[in-house]
Amino acid sequence: MKNLIIFLWSLILFLFTACEKESFYDGDHFFVKNKGAEMPVYVKGNIQSGTFILFLHGGPGGNASLPSFMPVSRELEKDFAFAYWDQRGSGLSMGNPDQSTFTVEQFVEDLDLVVETILERYNHPRIVFYGISWGGALGSAYLSTNNYQEKIDGFICMDSGHNLVEGLPKSVVFVKDYAQQQIDLGKDVGYWTEARDWCAAEPDMTDKENYFKYDQYLTNTNAYRKDPNQEVQGPEVGLAGSMNSYLSLAVFFNGQYLVPRFNILTLNLSAQMEKIKTPSMVIWGRHDGVNTIEMGYDAYNSIGGPDFEEKELVILENSAHEGYIEEQDLFISSFRRFVNSL
Repeated sequence: MKNLIIFLWSLILFLFTACEKESFYDGDHFFVKNKGAEMPVYVKGNIQSGTFILFLHGGPGGNASLPSFMPVSRELEKDFAFAYWDQRGSGLSMGNPDQSTFTVEQFVEDLDLVVETILERYNHPRIVFYGISWGGALGSAYLSTNNYQEKIDGFICMDSGHNLVEGLPKSVVFVKDYAQQQIDLGKDVGYWTEARDWCAAEPDMTDKENYFKYDQYLTNTNAYRKDPNQEVQGPEVGLAGSMNSYLSLAVFFNGQYLVPRFNILTLNLSAQMEKIKTPSMVIWGRHDGVNTIEMGYDAYNSIGGPDFEEKELVILENSAHEGYIEEQDLFISSFRRFVNSL
């Protein structure tokens, strides 16, 4: 009797996980191997559309795996195929890449291999880059390198960190102003006075120690979410989905190795972005404190130079750095309109 009960419970568990796996593991996947890194690419959505959205995740050290379960992703996958690539040292990437490979140039080379693989594997579809934050910077670096942009049909550049030399000091000012607001409200006055005074000293933001100090303050502001109390939909995957999909705890730990070893604090791509002649949409949160709105205008003006007309700027008036979460409807409609216009 005991063995029968164990068997029945095992059967129920198997059927449950099988159903969950069918729900959470739809699509195709492959690995790109280069210079010590084994990087997964998960393809979901409408492959028959012939249009592939190559998602370039943020960070450096973020991941594309978890965002693939976001409601906005699920919605847009009805129209287009999405390729979710975890960059070297990030997300679910494997291998043992040497620290010396953590350069912008190496990430561009990796990205080109992903592009070439998609073109070969899926019979030369249209490819549109969708880069958020660091991903927008990586897309900009790729499109302004050699003749790589000839392979890409469109570029969605969102809240990009393409010019940290000018952008980080502006974010420091954002933190200083936020600190003063908290002091005026009488909230945690000691902490925010320390933050305000540190920012007011105009620290050298090309120094990694200063960057990590600033980042601790930044995470306690509303730089990422205009209204931190706003109820939003996160990734549509719970514990069962995590157990029966490609997600694992590596998503949360890999970036912790990459981040302190990848120094992009002197990154400034603004001038070379004039080379980009790919149709582009720059989309930005008005209240972004990570990459402030001034950098949104800089990205728009830099892409293709002043005479380039195949570009547009969309400002999300009620968003900070995470407009794809904060204003989902406007984000989705802008995304669809741009891609369908290509």
